Amino acid sequence: MRRGIGLATLLVAAVLVGAAPAQSAQTDVTSFESVRLALLPIPKGPPPDVKFTRHIYANTTLDGVPVMLDACQGPISVRLGPRNSVLVAEHDYCGGSGWIPKLKNGDGVKLSGDGVRAGVYEVTEIRYGLRRKAMVKDMPRTDVVLQTCVTKTKLVLVGLEKF
Repeated sequence: MRRGIGLATLLVAAVLVGAAPAQSAQTDVTSFESVRLALLPIPKGPPPDVKFTRHIYANTTLDGVPVMLDACQGPISVRLGPRNSVLVAEHDYCGGSGWIPKLKNGDGVKLSGDGVRAGVYEVTEIRYGLRRKAMVKDMPRTDVVLQTCVTKTKLVLVGLEKF
């Protein structure tokens, strides 16, 4: 990423120098000091193919998770603080096992609803943990983390980055 920005900066500098009128042997660098270049985002390429589209049923805190999950109305989002990923969880027996464990790196997931920024996300990381033992520190550091149980003892954590 830095290389792309560096090349763009060199290209702009070359254009500015090439377009400048001829000067004496003494170079005036003050004109470059006042130039501010806009940093443009480097395109990520085409968006990932959306494998699943889900609407978040509700947003809650850690204390509200059991009641909201047990309602089986769809995935819920959980606020874990400003420095943590948004957790999106769904019981395996309420539908979570029908989509979360089927995701692979590079797959797209379209999310909308309470507690998430609507849009397409790309799977960037998949981890497994122990049920009832996994903690916030075990989650991938991504924009959103999907969670559901996959066996009686294991759960899956799928890290998503907003595209």
